[in-house]
Amino acid sequence: MRISNWIVLGVLLICAANAQAGLVRGLNFIVDGHQRSYDLYVPEIMTGKKVPLVLMYHGHFGSSEVMTGSNGKKAPYKLWLKLADREKFLVAAPNGEKGSDDKRGWNDCRADTTTNPETDDVKFTLQLIEAINQQVPVDRSRIYATGTSNGGNMVIRLAMETPKTFAAVAAVVSSNPVVSECKETRLPISVLFMNGTDDPLLPYQGGAVGDDKHGRGTALSTPLSVAYWLKVNGLRGKPKIHNFPDMDKSDESSVTQLSYSDARHDREVVLYKVIHGGHTEPSRQEHYRHLYKRVVGQQNRDIEMAEEVWQFFKNKRH
Repeated sequence: MRISNWIVLGVLLICAANAQAGLVRGLNFIVDGHQRSYDLYVPEIMTGKKVPLVLMYHGHFGSSEVMTGSNGKKAPYKLWLKLADREKFLVAAPNGEKGSDDKRGWNDCRADTTTNPETDDVKFTLQLIEAINQQVPVDRSRIYATGTSNGGNMVIRLAMETPKTFAAVAAVVSSNPVVSECKETRLPISVLFMNGTDDPLLPYQGGAVGDDKHGRGTALSTPLSVAYWLKVNGLRGKPKIHNFPDMDKSDESSVTQLSYSDARHDREVVLYKVIHGGHTEPSRQEHYRHLYKRVVGQQNRDIEMAEEVWQFFKNKRH
């Protein structure tokens, strides 16, 4: 091995050693005069080689601790940490800033919402990737983003405005905006949607998000959102359809997967249609309480959201 290669390897090992294994909370840096924060999960065994990175964005009212389950509550997203240990990738859970309603969230593409923060969350995301790369070498060809609700809408913004940064994105109980302030992309990027047909907060067929009085804007229907990304990716034809076994009858829901792909270019658009599902992430292990489901609707228990999204992500590169 050449001396220069030994030097590079040594730098990578030092960077990996500087990152604390496990979940590190409260990391922060300044963006446009604002202190922005995030939590980072690093698998216990790091070899010093470049590793994939998954960013996961909380919903409106949420936080990083809601995503990682560090608040002690049910959290389907916390299973990403177990996946990170098994598959050896990094997980970062950034915090959004507060909007006019004093709730944390993200400045997604919706131009008709009055309660999203005004922060440049695309800029924050790009600087976040650089901050993480200072701690652990990131495989730039395998950076992924996923999120729920407002966080999923933020992921859609990232797909539109920074498609060269991400290999794939996954938006859960989210959809494209009706009135958009985003710079729409013509560059292909693989996109996954996982939406409930009986979602009371973000209607599957489109319309006002939540209560009109709360100023949350409007969302495009799930079918039209999927159609948008099919056009961007140049995908045509009928989807491959898979009906998941109805493992748990008590959840009163089932899941159908519709996959559109182009094997030549590794492009894919996938819809997990959660029939009679609500504004929740499907999970076999992390079940929300009955009181919460009275607000958000049924939670499907036939699939594990994190596992399904990782299977979508893991082989995609750019």
